[in-house]
Amino acid sequence: MKRIPTIALALSALLIAGNALAQVTPPTTPPAQTPKPTPPAAQTPKPADPAKPAEPFPPGAMIAFVDLQLVVTQSKLGKAGHDQITALNDKLSAALAAKAKEIQTLQDKIKTQQNLVTEPVLQGMARDLDKLNREGKFMQDDMQVQVNQMNEELLKNFQDKVMPIVEDVRKEKGLWIIFALGDNSNIAAANAGLDLTQEVIKRLDVKYPK
Repeated sequence: MKRIPTIALALSALLIAGNALAQVTPPTTPPAQTPKPTPPAAQTPKPADPAKPAEPFPPGAMIAFVDLQLVVTQSKLGKAGHDQITALNDKLSAALAAKAKEIQTLQDKIKTQQNLVTEPVLQGMARDLDKLNREGKFMQDDMQVQVNQMNEELLKNFQDKVMPIVEDVRKEKGLWIIFALGDNSNIAAANAGLDLTQEVIKRLDVKYPK
């Protein structure tokens, strides 16, 4: 069965993209925090409502659907991909923050010494500041590229692993088609038993436990 092209759209919004990357700006002093109020005395929690049993797959059904967003957020493979790209984002953000601090330090030095040093010395510091700003801009652009590249690799890896499992489920149940749901799903109503999302997650976790 041909792979469903909408999977990339359903998955791309779930992994961290470069739009949340740190900017090269001087660090600011955090605002003072007010003391946290004393929490109230612990209360006995109410018993949780019993979980409703899953709807059985309708006999004779020829179509079904899978919510790919849930497959990403709930499967071990999807969580691992999210952790990978988060770790990369945090690492690059830390380096970018260090460069921003270096820029701020030199800016403060120029401000405090501009009337104390000679013009050639001041011009030299200005050149150093310009160099640091260019390095910071390059780091920011490179960070965007690295995060985007990893995001694309993770999406392809996820698609290559998930879609064969979806196809196996389709064949086993003798279905005509399995719809891939995402943010732009056009399904207004459906029998809950047609949702094979948890079945796909279960098989994915068994096949790729790490």
